[in-house]
Amino acid sequence: MVYFAKTQRVALWYIMLLMILTISINDFFDWLLYFQMIFSLVILVLLCIRYKFVINNDYLTYQILFFKWPLYKTSIFPHQIKQIKFKRVNWYTKGAFMQVKKGLTIRIVNLNPNDVFKELVDFANKHGIPYSKTKDYIIIEK
Repeated sequence: MVYFAKTQRVALWYIMLLMILTISINDFFDWLLYFQMIFSLVILVLLCIRYKFVINNDYLTYQILFFKWPLYKTSIFPHQIKQIKFKRVNWYTKGAFMQVKKGLTIRIVNLNPNDVFKELVDFANKHGIPYSKTKDYIIIEK
C-alpha cells in the first residue's frame, strides 16, 4: 500500500511570511538581504518536498520527492532491518523508527492514511522483524 506524508506546511508558510515582511522592512544591511533571499528560497524548496512510503509483500520502499522527481529512494528488505521502534512523536502523533543495518534510520511520521502502523506491525510479524512499542505509544493506540 502507498502512503504519503502530511508535512508541517503551516509553520513554513508563517516563516515565509515573516521573511517577506523583514525583506520589505530591511534598509540597512545588504548582506542581511542576501541571507533572507537565500533562506526564503530554501523554504520554498522545503514546501515542495513530499515523502512516499510503500509497503509491499517482500520489501519496503521509502522515497523523498521534489514535486514528482525522486531525490532519495531506498528499498528495504526484511533482512536489512535491525528493529522497528514505535514511539509517540508529538502530543498525539504516532511514529515508527526503522533501524537499518547499513544506512540511516528511517523515520515514519504523519503518513496518510493512518493505518500504516498496523501494516508495519503485520509486515514485521510476517518476516520475523523485532519491534518494540513505548508506553506512550500503547496509550495512544487505545
